[in-house]
Amino acid sequence: MAQRLAGVDVGTTNCKVGLYTVDGTPVVQRRRPTPADAGELVAGVLEDLRDCVEEAGPPLAIGVTGVAEGGVPLDAELRPLRPLLWWHDDRAEEQARWLARRVGRTPIFTTSGVDVAAKTPLATWLWLRHNEPDSLDRMRCWTSVPDLVATALCGSPLTDRTLAGRTGAFDQRADRWDEDLLALAGIRPAQLPGLVQAETAAGIPVVVAGHDHLVAAHAAGARAPGAVVDSLGTAEAVVTTTAEPPGAEAAGTGMSWNRSADGAAWAMVSGFPHSGRLVEWLRSLTAGDYDTLERLADAVRRPTGIVVLPYLSGRAAPDPDPDRRLSVHGLGREHGLADMLVAVLEGACFHVRWMAERQADHAGSGLGTLTVLGGPSRGRALVDIKAHVMPGPTSLCTAGEAACTGAALLAGRAVGLPAPVLERTPLPRDDVLADRYDPIYRDFLSRAQEAA
Repeated sequence: MAQRLAGVDVGTTNCKVGLYTVDGTPVVQRRRPTPADAGELVAGVLEDLRDCVEEAGPPLAIGVTGVAEGGVPLDAELRPLRPLLWWHDDRAEEQARWLARRVGRTPIFTTSGVDVAAKTPLATWLWLRHNEPDSLDRMRCWTSVPDLVATALCGSPLTDRTLAGRTGAFDQRADRWDEDLLALAGIRPAQLPGLVQAETAAGIPVVVAGHDHLVAAHAAGARAPGAVVDSLGTAEAVVTTTAEPPGAEAAGTGMSWNRSADGAAWAMVSGFPHSGRLVEWLRSLTAGDYDTLERLADAVRRPTGIVVLPYLSGRAAPDPDPDRRLSVHGLGREHGLADMLVAVLEGACFHVRWMAERQADHAGSGLGTLTVLGGPSRGRALVDIKAHVMPGPTSLCTAGEAACTGAALLAGRAVGLPAPVLERTPLPRDDVLADRYDPIYRDFLSRAQEAA
């Protein structure tokens, strides 16, 4: 029987499971909506994994990736003590503000790699300590959402540095949990999962491959300093691979930094949390499907000349502003609904360029080739706009599920296999059109940086 590798990607919207050949070619894949309940989530993933194995045979190894900040405390029997807490939950805002005052945003950033926010697990643990102390007192272990699935598979808690690095309590340079930061929430390092390369389930290695955007970036070839990936999903992230982490001057930008998925370099990550919602909102305005949106966009002359600040609910990076909302500038009587739809896509692409350029500034390098990947990247209009808004070459990773595939390929390292790069296709670029976009981007930057 041919060799197979299994990947699991627990996303905000959907859970994906697949079996792949050792070069990343999909053999069988499953997808289902991500439930809010931890038990239901694990049961669904295990059911889909069993179905894939029954159809294509047992894998050599299983890799798990997914969203970073969500998680749940587990009891002595590794059962959830409460419902899952998700990255988009804002209940810990007060605790995040307290941490910023008590410790300081810059010290937390330079130690842990994150700008502390309501979604940061360290803030969540403080909220639990104040509101549900029994959950932490009885907690054997905290697991992120990918950790939860891996723990259920192999029966012991494990995590990865790229997930530990999103908690706000992991010393990235020292490669260990920071006891002083943990003590603020009354948590001991022993209550956090170990940084274990792999455990086994029925003799099959189980690997926590890491944070989904970083896993997808690695699969798409962003492995050497200077490589840039635009990873789309429910949330969108720009990932720049660097030789060294950014300095303290990057604190307060909404950017985070971490080890790369393979641990060989560093990575800067800037998020556009509501990118997926933005595309869904546009689709809803057409009262149709994505094909309808594409047909409308095809009829529009680009650039539209309309400047849209694409913030449905605040801005996370590179200049955080929770009060920013979507605004439209330059809309005229000559413009119709299709023009407006394309202008919103243009605004989203302008924002991605802004994040990427700011990361390049912190890395001390120019902005190189950008690789686009992820579900919404398959939208023809959006991808074409990106290719002309970005200042340099753009390529498209053609894999439909780059994070899930990447998790499988990273798991292959546990059995001695290399992790190949997924196929990428250079995107066509009309230099005249790209030049027309540049002054509109400058207008966007000016408006985006104005006080709200």
